Amino acid sequence: MDTIRVGLIGAGVIGAAHSAVLQQIGRALGARVQLVAVADPVQERRAVFADLYGYQQFYADGHALLADAPIDTVFICTPTRAHAELVLAAAARGLHIFCEKPLAMSAAEAAGMVAAVERAGVQSQIGLVLRFSAVYTVMRQLIRQPHAGRPLAVVFRDDQCFPIRGVHSSPWRADRTQTAGGTLIEHGVHDLDLLTWLFGPIARLRAWERNYAGHPGIEDYMAVEVEFVDGLRAQLMNVWHNMVQRPSNRRLEIFCENAFVASEADMHGDIIHQLGDGPQQVIPASAVLERFVALQPDIPDELREFGSTAYLIQDLAFVEALLAHRPAAPSIRVGFEAQRLAAATYEAARTGAEVDVTAFEVGSR
Repeated sequence: MDTIRVGLIGAGVIGAAHSAVLQQIGRALGARVQLVAVADPVQERRAVFADLYGYQQFYADGHALLADAPIDTVFICTPTRAHAELVLAAAARGLHIFCEKPLAMSAAEAAGMVAAVERAGVQSQIGLVLRFSAVYTVMRQLIRQPHAGRPLAVVFRDDQCFPIRGVHSSPWRADRTQTAGGTLIEHGVHDLDLLTWLFGPIARLRAWERNYAGHPGIEDYMAVEVEFVDGLRAQLMNVWHNMVQRPSNRRLEIFCENAFVASEADMHGDIIHQLGDGPQQVIPASAVLERFVALQPDIPDELREFGSTAYLIQDLAFVEALLAHRPAAPSIRVGFEAQRLAAATYEAARTGAEVDVTAFEVGSR
């Protein structure tokens, strides 16, 4: 591919994030990324996207865009319920696909999407953006240094204002017919994927959930204890609360035999680091970003100043994979595995029993 012609379905919060960074990437790459068409049922949103991002064609329906627009790549940024039908239609047309997380309404539905994409032979990427975080990439490098020793324990908290208001306002997230569930699948799926990216496959898990806000089928608290294949254990807590002024954020603490690594930031920020008998130190955000950019040799010079913008680095990875005719990562199959972990977590919470993840078969959720 010499030029990537993008159609975007879903002119909401996440659709705007992708459009902004794709516009910036296109400028840096000499217009090799073109924002061609946008679909959204709300005409006012389509008009805003035309003004801000330069889309030239507009559709009220995503299927119409997939059928008619002169594109080769689609970004699917709709509520979760529409992901499967749009991915299947895009694959049938032979389009390359970026799909936001979570992949589907259920792990079984996600499995069908993976099969369709792989049969079509198109490239795919799932929006598991934490893999492109400067903070988590540098933390991963720190714990993999030989002198850090083996990881001993992990504590991970993910909290966010219930995203039906505030900066992440998406009212559909309180509607179980539109969303795959609550805080675990719609936000914590990032965390489950990140834990496997940092520490490898999960063997077993237990979980406890609560629904305080009272939206049917939408949990706003989930606590998970996971055991990795190598025996390491981690505690994960996901919570949606009512503090709209509190930033959506995470805290990750990793204890190794000879090192401690932690951060209160999930994209761009400081890292706390202690090694052996030495003092606890703070790696400032500027130094974290410098280390991260040094680990990303494919970032064009014009975009290196945006290394703290994980969404830009994520979309750049997809664009560069398409231009170079190489597989994109993380693929839609990785999105399925994250959804399978979420399904196993819900099963553990429902039954109160430990779930063997290695033998877990996908069901209705």
